[in-house]
Amino acid sequence: MQLVYYKSKSGNFGDDLNIWMWPQIFGSDFLQEHQEIAFFGIGSILMEDSVFIEQANTCEKKVVFGTGIRSINENIKIDDSWHIFFLRGPYSSLKLKGNLDHYIADAAYFLTLLPQYKSYINTPKKYKISFIPYFMSVDKVDWQKICDDLSWNLILPTDLNNVEEFITEIAASEQIISEAMHGAMIADIVRVPWVRFRFYSHLHEGTMVSEWKWNDWLLSIGFHENKEINIGLRNKKSTRGFIKKRKVKSLIYSQTKNIDESLFRLSSDETLNNIVKQLKSKKEALIRFID
Repeated sequence: MQLVYYKSKSGNFGDDLNIWMWPQIFGSDFLQEHQEIAFFGIGSILMEDSVFIEQANTCEKKVVFGTGIRSINENIKIDDSWHIFFLRGPYSSLKLKGNLDHYIADAAYFLTLLPQYKSYINTPKKYKISFIPYFMSVDKVDWQKICDDLSWNLILPTDLNNVEEFITEIAASEQIISEAMHGAMIADIVRVPWVRFRFYSHLHEGTMVSEWKWNDWLLSIGFHENKEINIGLRNKKSTRGFIKKRKVKSLIYSQTKNIDESLFRLSSDETLNNIVKQLKSKKEALIRFID
């Protein structure tokens, strides 16, 4: 498989999960065999006129396996060489296929099929609250100082070599506050209540892209309301300069001083079990396809 995914120089857990997880799901040679097939897994990388589509078009076949459409503005042309096994959510399904029949959830939910999954959900708790910034927000403020002041555990999404540690740190938490969508997603997968932290990602990606991605996933797990802790930044310049960064820190402290416990949530066991059942079926279908 020619794995098609976003590669960040600084590392980004959601994208890096592709390299770590797929060989565990399909076997150690999965990414070396069948080089005539482009494989789209985790990521919001279905984008017209992108390097991802360009890479895929060098391959005889294209497999889409839990990927997300980047935004409502994408107009991707697919032909018979594209095999859409499933998409991340209803938005992606409707945009790419014109119906709501081709989604399950984000491909990260394949973590539930790993043999060590039960050990993740049974991990002893070490932290009351853990916080996960967006990978492009890591250097915007001193998160370690903020987390220390708030008695939170900081989990960075940018360590390329510690994918499993990222998962186990989330699993060792009683609650997760996450700006990173895949931080919230992993919390949901390992059954740790989570809440979205709206800080900088929507400014970096654009509000339309950010909200599309989050709601595509949220709808796939049965949530129709986007609950969040909103810091209220209006533009990228809000985090530039010493004075502005001090103001941002004050905003973070004020918005997190007394967090409403009702903001934290978790998809239902029934929803998760239904997702797992469908993923098992898609795994078997892909194995038949490549054999």
